[in-house]
Amino acid sequence: MKINKDGHIFTISFTFFMTVVLVFPLTLAYVGTKPIADAYWLDQHVIKTLASMGLPADAKNMEKAREEYKKLDKYTIGKLAKDSAGKLIVVYDTIDYDAIAKDPTLLHLFPSDSDRAALAEAKMTMDDVVSKALQDNSYTGNIPAFFYVTEADGQKRFGGDFTGPGLWGNVSLAVGSNADLSEISGMRVLFNVETPGLGGRIEEPGFTAQFDKIKPASNVGLVFNHPGTPAPNGFDAISGATITSAAIKDTINQRALVLLKAFVAQKGGS
Repeated sequence: MKINKDGHIFTISFTFFMTVVLVFPLTLAYVGTKPIADAYWLDQHVIKTLASMGLPADAKNMEKAREEYKKLDKYTIGKLAKDSAGKLIVVYDTIDYDAIAKDPTLLHLFPSDSDRAALAEAKMTMDDVVSKALQDNSYTGNIPAFFYVTEADGQKRFGGDFTGPGLWGNVSLAVGSNADLSEISGMRVLFNVETPGLGGRIEEPGFTAQFDKIKPASNVGLVFNHPGTPAPNGFDAISGATITSAAIKDTINQRALVLLKAFVAQKGGS
C-alpha cells in the first residue's frame, strides 16, 4: 500500500509519532532532573547569601552552611493569600523604589507577628517561602526581594536579594552591608543570562571580589573606576560588557541600597 505523504492522515500521524518520540523522553528527563537542579540552585543561594554578608560559607561543608543560613532572620515584601486549592501562599508586592528612597517607612516588611502565626499554623517557615520563590523563578531569575539580618562578632549584618534588568534578562544579586550602610560587605551574582565570556563574567571571583568592603558614597552609591584612579566607591567594569556592568551598578545603587537603607532602619541598624 502506497503511503500518501502529502495527505492529512500522514501529517497527523507523523506529528503524533514525533511528539511521542521527542517530547515524552524530554519531559521525563525534566521531571527527573528538576529536583537535582532545584537542590543545587538552593545550595548556591545559601552560599552566596552568606558570602555577601561576610559570613563563613564553604561549599564543601553544605551542612554547616545550611545551619548558618537557617539562623538568618528572613523578610520579604508581600502578603499572605490562598491559591485556587486553598493553600497558603505569599503574594509579592510591586516595589516603588523611588517612593521608598524618599520615604524609607514605606517599606512594609513581611512577615508581621500575625503572619508568622499564620505560617506556623500552616507548618511553614520563611525558609519555605524563600525556597519556593527560588524554585518558581529558577529559569527566569525574577527573584522577589528578600532581606536577611543576623549578628556575628557582636555586630549586626544585613543582606538581601535584589533583581534588576541586564542585557538579555534578569540579573539577581545577593548584597550585604554593615549596620550603617557605610560599607558593602560583599556581592554575589545569584542569576544571570548574560553573554558567556563577556557579561557572564560578572560571576567570576575576580569581578565580585571588588565589592568586598567597598564603600558606597552618600547620595551617589557606586561608580565605575577611571583607568588608573580607583575610588573608594569604585569598581572596574568588564571590558566589552558595559551594559551588563552598568546593570550591576544600577541594581546596587537604585535597588539594593535603597531597600537595604529602609530595612536597616527598621531592623536595628545605626
